[in-house]
Amino acid sequence: MSSMEAMLVEEYGHFMDIDELASLLKIKRQSMYLNIYHGRLDIPHAKLGKKYLFPTTQVASFLEDRINAV
Repeated sequence: MSSMEAMLVEEYGHFMDIDELASLLKIKRQSMYLNIYHGRLDIPHAKLGKKYLFPTTQVASFLEDRINAV
C-alpha cells in the first residue's frame, strides 16, 4: 500500500462519495457529475441509487498516475 493510498483510506475509509472526491480534486460537485455523465472520469465508480461511490484505493492510483505523468 502506497503512502498516498494509506493516507486516503485513513481519511475517507474504503469508499469516497462524490462530495469528498470533488473536494479532494478541488473541483465543483456539478463538474464531477458532468465528467461522469460524459464518460471523462478515469476513476472506477459504482452508483447505488442516486449516490456515486469511488474506491479510495482507485482514487489514490489515479492521483499517483497523474502525478507521475508530470
